[in-house]
Amino acid sequence: MKVETNLKSMDYLLKDVVRIVNPKQQLLYIKNQVYPIDIYTSVDDKTGNSLIVMIFLKKDTSEVYQKWCNHELD
Repeated sequence: MKVETNLKSMDYLLKDVVRIVNPKQQLLYIKNQVYPIDIYTSVDDKTGNSLIVMIFLKKDTSEVYQKWCNHELD
C-alpha cells in the first residue's frame, strides 16, 4: 500500500510562511488538516530549552489562525 506524505517537499520564501513554535497550536493546525512544509529544531532564547519549529504556508493557515485567535480551534 502506497502512502502519500502530508509534508510537502518544496522551497519557500520567508514572506510566504509562518513559523509556529507553540506545540498546542501546531497540533491543532495538523488536526485540522493544515500541515507544515518544514520542521526544524531551535533553542528558546529566554529558557535555553530546545523546541520544535514548524513552518506553514500563510495561504493555508488563514482560516485556522482566525479560529485559533477566537479560541474556536479544536
